[in-house]
Amino acid sequence: ADRIIIYIHGKGGNSLEAAHYEQFFKGSDVVGLDYKAQSPWEAKAEFPKLFAAVAQEYQSIEIIANSIGAFFAMNVLVDERIEKAYFKYDGMGRSNRKGTSE
Repeated sequence: ADRIIIYIHGKGGNSLEAAHYEQFFKGSDVVGLDYKAQSPWEAKAEFPKLFAAVAQEYQSIEIIANSIGAFFAMNVLVDERIEKAYFKYDGMGRSNRKGTSE
């Protein structure tokens, strides 16, 4: 495949979650970025190396990023060769009947 989809998990997640997205991107390689960063400065040091390691051989690069992984991606990968990015947020709290966060 000449297209890669890179999944960037949220806090408490893992790179294996990328398998869920294979069904939506037939004919593309779908991989999870296995990172350890817990802060923006850690992500700044870690993400470019991991990104380069998985994306360097592909002509087309897209990312799917969840929660804090999306935040890290938006801040750190802004200058990378990414054609499309899908950002997802599952929500950390639940809403009560009045619509306020608990």
